[in-house]
Amino acid sequence: MDGSCPLFLSNFGEQNGSERSVGYLVQKLPLYRPSPDTSDLGYHTLDNSACRSSSSTSIVAIPIKHQQQLQQQKSLGHLDDDLLLNIFSWLTTRERCTIAQTCRRLREIAWHPSLWQDIEVHHPQCLTIALNSIARHGYHSRVRRLVLNGANGHPGVLASLPFPRLTILALRHVRHVNDDTIAAILDNCMHLRELDLTGCTTVTRAYTHGAASQLQSLDLSDCHGVDDAGLALTLSRMPHLACLYLRRCARITDASLVAITSYCGVLRQLSVSDCARVTDFGVRELAARLGPSLRYLSVGKCDRVSDAGLLVVARHCYKLRYLNARGCEALSDSAVLALARGCPRMRAFDLGKCDIGDATLEALSTGCPNLKKLSIRGCERVTDIGLEALAYYVRGLRQLNIGDCPRVTILGYRAVKRYCRRCVIEHTNPGFSS
Repeated sequence: MDGSCPLFLSNFGEQNGSERSVGYLVQKLPLYRPSPDTSDLGYHTLDNSACRSSSSTSIVAIPIKHQQQLQQQKSLGHLDDDLLLNIFSWLTTRERCTIAQTCRRLREIAWHPSLWQDIEVHHPQCLTIALNSIARHGYHSRVRRLVLNGANGHPGVLASLPFPRLTILALRHVRHVNDDTIAAILDNCMHLRELDLTGCTTVTRAYTHGAASQLQSLDLSDCHGVDDAGLALTLSRMPHLACLYLRRCARITDASLVAITSYCGVLRQLSVSDCARVTDFGVRELAARLGPSLRYLSVGKCDRVSDAGLLVVARHCYKLRYLNARGCEALSDSAVLALARGCPRMRAFDLGKCDIGDATLEALSTGCPNLKKLSIRGCERVTDIGLEALAYYVRGLRQLNIGDCPRVTILGYRAVKRYCRRCVIEHTNPGFSS
């Protein structure tokens, strides 16, 4: 094969470029066929009913001419271009590149511009080769979503290429990503709306030297180099940010939460879970200044967050839909009672390992009637009484975790099964039925 097809995979170079036999592709494609019990995803099965074996034991002789016709019907090369495009649109980037190396016609279909708006490159693929191949075909101007997950290589090529239509970029656990690379990407990709830098440990900020960024979602989870100063510099250029995730960024403190309130007035989702230096002071400042704009808040495993901080959340964030306070052992019934009264739109609540009891469940049953997900894993004071009250009034519950709740018995479990018929119950008691 000539050099027009990219080598996304390390073993592609070992494959022969001549046209493959039809049987190889026919054997591969059924892997992407929907199972009989799933809905039709829009692509075809390529099976020919005339070729299926009969349940009868009799043997039917098929003339050679008809066998040749049936063999041609199995060939991908005889399918219509539109049908092939429909099939290829459901394949991953890796799968399209694999099929592209089988024959010239399929290579042309696999590299159709309409198929290269959404690209994913995963470990152990080389992102340098992948990006160079995309640039060689000129498709960098068409890409709208680009995901590089743990891939090898240097992302400098990405920083040097213009991506005028790119709106979603994920650089998860990609090595050699630094502040200069991120700055170049933000300067080149003017229409970028979502940026995921999860696991990029050498990144300390995401700063653009040009005009203010249009970014609406930023994920800096596991970016251990991010501190208060770097985050403040980042947020100063992102006035439209609505979603910010700082999971396990251990160096940030309450100063970061104050900076968030100063620069991100329209923030709707925030996660600072596993940020041990965040305290009630930061939570109070955040809730008091952002108030009803917050819909999603996670302070899970923030040991220094207690009733004092979440009482302010209950007072000001009345449109809150999701709250994760898992592992906040200083949280008690009084704060949850206030949250149940002040946040009636709550849909999901994680109170695992908090110091709560039946009073919390009774308050949620009346204050949050639209609750869908609840975790009380490890809450040792919860009993069957509170669980039955919750199940009776919140019958739309879909997911419940009662693992490691020693005072919950089979009676509470059966009450949930009786009133919340569509609820999935997670538990650790071997005596409960599945």
